[in-house]
Amino acid sequence: MRAATAPEDVRDIGAWGQAVALAFRFLLFLAIAIAVGWLCSNIRQVPADNQAVVVRFGQVARVHGAGLLFALPRPLETVTLIPAAARQIPLRIERFADGGSSDTSNKTMGFDINDNPRLNSGFLLTGDSSVVHLEAQLFYQVNDPQAFLVSERHVRPALQRLFIASALNAMAARELDAILVARPEVAANAAVAARRERLRADLVNDVNRRLALLAAESASLGVQVSRVDLVPSIPRGAHDAFDSVLAVTQESERAIAASNTNKELIQSKAQSEADSIKSSASAAAEENVSRATVATASITALGGNQDMSRGMQMYRLYYDRIGPILKKAGRVQLVAPDGRAASGATP
Repeated sequence: MRAATAPEDVRDIGAWGQAVALAFRFLLFLAIAIAVGWLCSNIRQVPADNQAVVVRFGQVARVHGAGLLFALPRPLETVTLIPAAARQIPLRIERFADGGSSDTSNKTMGFDINDNPRLNSGFLLTGDSSVVHLEAQLFYQVNDPQAFLVSERHVRPALQRLFIASALNAMAARELDAILVARPEVAANAAVAARRERLRADLVNDVNRRLALLAAESASLGVQVSRVDLVPSIPRGAHDAFDSVLAVTQESERAIAASNTNKELIQSKAQSEADSIKSSASAAAEENVSRATVATASITALGGNQDMSRGMQMYRLYYDRIGPILKKAGRVQLVAPDGRAASGATP
């Protein structure tokens, strides 16, 4: 009986051994597959608009750009994707989005100030005590991946606060026409237009200056602002008032232009009359001088003759003048030197 059962026990042990061997091989293969998968778990493709920050045991090991990334598996190395340096990330300033006009179909008509002060947070005071509403959106880029990784959750709220502070300073340092075209008669001023064109650049520079101050205090956000889009507007009532002022100004300019034209006509006519009077007076004066010269020519000629004595000059002048005078007389009465009438008369 024992000799007969021995071969069955051997066959039973061999079957179990084969099963155990197969199970062991399967588990070994599974473990190897798991190990290979774990070793390859951090091999990934970094998109073109992203960059990867590789952290090894809590410390930034390297920054990898777009492409295939080989990194040690977790928890040895951790890979975090952040925006690429060339990517511009938009950020809408939510505080300036409050308030504004309820009529969204025509933004150029301005806005209405709300009775609830909490809804007027988008209104800013300008340097000339005017009120302006801003709709703003800024664009920022990652320039320090390590700092951005640390402060990523705080970047957007911090940029909101920094931009609001810069906008308050910029609006307070400018008059209304240096922010938007409120009065066309002032907008043509070259200096005001230049300040209006520099508004966005000044805001970008001021926000970046504040970011640099944070970086100097070891609180860098790892970003810089590249562009700011602004849509400034004025209250609806102010817009209507500016239109009224513009209409009155244009009317006054037309009246001034008409007055200047009338003045030029009057001046031209007066100058023409003055020239005519002056010309007539000059001609009359020349004629009088000529007559006087002719009338005194004989006397002047006698006075210029140095060879004749004064008595002879007077005698000759007398005879030159008395003849024409006597010819005009109808009758001549002779008077003696003593005053008595002479006996004869000459007809």
